[in-house]
Amino acid sequence: MMFLSVNLGISQIPELLKKEVQYRVKNHINPSIAVGLTDSTGTHFYVHGWRDLEKQVKADQHTLYEIGSITKSFTGLLLAKYVVEDSLSLSQKVNEFLPDSIDLTDKKGNPVTLKSLATHSSGLPRLPSNLDLSNQLNPYADYDQSKMYSFLSHHIPRSVGENFVYSNLGFGLLGDVLSTYKQIGFRTLVRDQILKPLQLSDTYFDVSSAEKHQLAKGYIGTQNVPHWNFKVMDAAGGLKTTITDLQRFGKQFLETSSPFAKSNKVATKSYFTDKDGNHYGLGWFIDQDGIVFHGGGTGGFRTFIAIDLNSNRVISVMTNSGSSSIEDLAKYLINPKAYPLQIDKEEVAISKEQLQPYQGEYINDGLGLNYSIVLKDDHLYAKLNQQPEFPIFYQGGESFIYKVVKAEVVFEKDENNTVVGLLLNQNGQEIQFVKTNP
Repeated sequence: MMFLSVNLGISQIPELLKKEVQYRVKNHINPSIAVGLTDSTGTHFYVHGWRDLEKQVKADQHTLYEIGSITKSFTGLLLAKYVVEDSLSLSQKVNEFLPDSIDLTDKKGNPVTLKSLATHSSGLPRLPSNLDLSNQLNPYADYDQSKMYSFLSHHIPRSVGENFVYSNLGFGLLGDVLSTYKQIGFRTLVRDQILKPLQLSDTYFDVSSAEKHQLAKGYIGTQNVPHWNFKVMDAAGGLKTTITDLQRFGKQFLETSSPFAKSNKVATKSYFTDKDGNHYGLGWFIDQDGIVFHGGGTGGFRTFIAIDLNSNRVISVMTNSGSSSIEDLAKYLINPKAYPLQIDKEEVAISKEQLQPYQGEYINDGLGLNYSIVLKDDHLYAKLNQQPEFPIFYQGGESFIYKVVKAEVVFEKDENNTVVGLLLNQNGQEIQFVKTNP
């Protein structure tokens, strides 16, 4: 990803973005959105929406969100710290820290190294084949070290150091290696070596019972989904934090007084460039203009952080929606001219009584599809087969649109003005549905 020049970046959080955040919360696109911005004028926050949608409990700067893969940036910093302060080398073979039953060397004889793990160039797959994905609501909960070692014991990496292949497995292994190196559990390492020195007191792998009330519920659409749990894959995506702590983590990369000043430079240096010219640091993507960034996502959360090392700016955005991206908000704050906000059209007013005739079950027998339309809270919600339900928004005539995806629903009426079917338009495809009980 390239962000283009950032010298036109925004100072403070603009009203336009606040209004867009308010719109998305009001229209059930995101339960809550938290924004952080650090620039020459200081650090600014804007948080709007609900950490608990059902109970209407407001989110604030102390609300905890799952940050998913941004955890990799913490793991990368831990690796950089040991490179700077200890005798660890990025070129060290991972085999040195693994049982003899595992040999991570490709067919050309190239060994997987710490650097290749941290830059997604290890030749390891995104996920191990023995990860049970039947539980999509919490896929990593039962994946432990024994299962990872079992997979690695018979796996041959592909072309180490040649290609970029984003690998959660690789970062899970990196965390395990660092734990073996120090003979201390990975969670303890992160807590003692990263979180405490940076005073990130609201960042956790396991949220304490005393802080559980601050943990946001995760959602897909308006459907509550479970929080994710991690074992050996902690280093790839296990952290939860607040917008305040995430912003503090980003800010310290700009501070010469940071206890990680040297480690920060090691972590944000480019060590691998893919065939498209994209650069990768230790747990960071690096833009050609000096922006380091990472996104994160779990079942019910999305997060994004960007650090402009040249103009000393940090942008963080978090949401407790796993289905609605907030990356466009972050990119707008980075450079509003290059990435203008695509403001969603306001919903055309329509009464509850006018919406009622659209409710019902719709089918496409040929494709084996079922499409349900229900009316809740003066909004229509659409559900395709076993997918979560999402709100659709009236645009006039018989047209409604999704906001979580680029899709339109056009209802069809007969000569008696009775709703008899609908047309779902998405990605250039049109799917016809017939109402089962007009």
